Amino acid sequence: MNDLQTTLLLVGGGGIVGMIAYNWWQDFRLRKQASERFGVNSEDPLLGDLANPAAGHSPSSRGEPSLSTEREEPSINGGTQTAENQVQTVLDKRLFTEIMIRFENPVHNTSWAALVDGLESINRKRVVFSVATSETPENDQLWFVARSFKGDASLMKINLQLANRNGPLSSIEFSEVLGKIRHFAESHHGDVDFPEMKEVMHKAETLDQAAAALDTLLGLHCMLPETVEQGLVVDMLNTAGWAHKGHQWHLYHEGNLLVSMVIHNAPGKRLLSFNIDVPNSADPVQALGDVVTFCHTLNSQFGAPMMDDSGRTLTTEAIEGIYKQLLERIRNLGDSGFASGSEASKILFS
Repeated sequence: MNDLQTTLLLVGGGGIVGMIAYNWWQDFRLRKQASERFGVNSEDPLLGDLANPAAGHSPSSRGEPSLSTEREEPSINGGTQTAENQVQTVLDKRLFTEIMIRFENPVHNTSWAALVDGLESINRKRVVFSVATSETPENDQLWFVARSFKGDASLMKINLQLANRNGPLSSIEFSEVLGKIRHFAESHHGDVDFPEMKEVMHKAETLDQAAAALDTLLGLHCMLPETVEQGLVVDMLNTAGWAHKGHQWHLYHEGNLLVSMVIHNAPGKRLLSFNIDVPNSADPVQALGDVVTFCHTLNSQFGAPMMDDSGRTLTTEAIEGIYKQLLERIRNLGDSGFASGSEASKILFS
């Protein structure tokens, strides 16, 4: 081997070693930033300090995001209006993981419009974008809704929902969102802080398992003879305070949803199917009472029996049993920090 070949080998080998060392240093720097930002959390991923009675916290003391009264699309981007910019409400950390971008120079709102508009959710899990004009201590930071923000921002925070009724956040979903965030940050000279995927997946799966144990959908049915005109049923529903929306009927209390209902028409019969979404109902006990009262009225006038999902006619004793089970489920939701009809429940059980 001559001197030229030896020199080329040494130069090439040195370049490869240098590239490997640079990549390792970059990875080490990002992981260190993530560790400093998020730390090591030994709390229960679902309940946090609630798992430790000595901490003295209660579910009612938690700050929840403000949502609309509509069950279908709870609104997270609500809050106080400051001048032209809307202050972002505080998000429940049990329900979201957080990614942070720190820009080298302030970035104008037009720069992130496409990102925010194209990444509102993933598999129906919310992706919430917030921005801040300057970097201050966490407790003093004022965050604004990114979508409506006007001006320049030095920080961007992305909160990704950990679980809903479609299941826990998956590694593929997390990677997809993180990939888009990192690409955006690189294009605008920003550093990204993000939690370890293993930590996020554990928290999401724990939350999903707890939600599955708490979730309750109560289905009840009232069978009407086909001879009963639907117009008469509609009049009775309107009189009882039900509101028609699309193919469903809804019963509200002070603007909050209690129960929904669908009318199914079949040869020889007309079936009214009531659904009480216990975690999302403003008052599941009142909802059950209103359904039982309405069905009792139909039964007394038209001989329309009240039935469960299996088609079995419900006796007085069976209805009392349903009440007892319902009260137990409501108590379990409250004990876990996800009271029926609360903002946290509307997010988790969406």
